[in-house]
Amino acid sequence: MTNDEELLHIDQVIDRLGMRFPELPRESIEQVVHSAHEHFANGKVRDFVPLLVERLAREKLQRMAPIAPAAPPAAPVAEPKTGAEVIAVGRWRWSGWLRGWYPDVRMPMIVVVAPRAAFPSPDRA
Repeated sequence: MTNDEELLHIDQVIDRLGMRFPELPRESIEQVVHSAHEHFANGKVRDFVPLLVERLAREKLQRMAPIAPAAPPAAPVAEPKTGAEVIAVGRWRWSGWLRGWYPDVRMPMIVVVAPRAAFPSPDRA
């Protein structure tokens, strides 16, 4: 890679980082990229210098970029279920391993629970 090609690639790095960090001024991005390019000035193999410059400059710019406070995601709100719905949902879960034993086990079963006073206990009779 010739020196002109390398400088052309460095200009492309500045353009890419300018699009990635639009909130930073262009002069700051150029300064960081040229500083990173000077870091690799004494390297003998020049083929990967633009890639290394871009990586080093991106890390520096990420530290410089303002961080906007992110709002925490809203927690999903679960709707309260009645006792019969809970039992029906449980029936649907268990139906998977029963499939094949009975003709149609996917039909929900609704159970209504009566209060204790409706059932006389054997010792009270």
